[in-house]
Amino acid sequence: MPAKNRDLFAAALAGVVVTGVLTALLEAAGLTPPVSDGVGAFVGGAVAAYVLYGKLGQAAAAGALSGVLGTPFYLGVSEILYIFGVIATPSGPTPPMSELQVAVVIILGIDLLFGIFGGTVVGGIRRPHEEPIPQPQVTPGTIAQTKYCVQCGAQLPFGTVICPHCNARQP
Repeated sequence: MPAKNRDLFAAALAGVVVTGVLTALLEAAGLTPPVSDGVGAFVGGAVAAYVLYGKLGQAAAAGALSGVLGTPFYLGVSEILYIFGVIATPSGPTPPMSELQVAVVIILGIDLLFGIFGGTVVGGIRRPHEEPIPQPQVTPGTIAQTKYCVQCGAQLPFGTVICPHCNARQP
């Protein structure tokens, strides 16, 4: 698995856990499910973007994953809290299955949007500083004895095939 995919997976996993646990705790504190889901997804998306420390698009993707995948995680955590009596079991008539399905789709949409928003906000604030890659100064009529890595920009001796800093293959 490439390093970038592994980083996105780890960031989304951190966001999922935060989303699920925070949403369950907010619901235990008395917030209604759409509000608790939105707040949990926003914070989970923000945590995912913070852990990822990547570009804005990657941060938004990590936020979206943590928001959407945090919902099933939250449902599992809330079931555990119901079993141990931390959250009171809902009373009253059970709504029809069609209403429950619509509610789940709406909550997933809210979680997706709030996760993207949280990831975008933190990703915009905390993104890596991109330094310009230095270009070699070659005067006409001379042969360059050094070159620069195509990936990380590190100065390399002439003829280097693999960068010793980032292991990128050089052309």
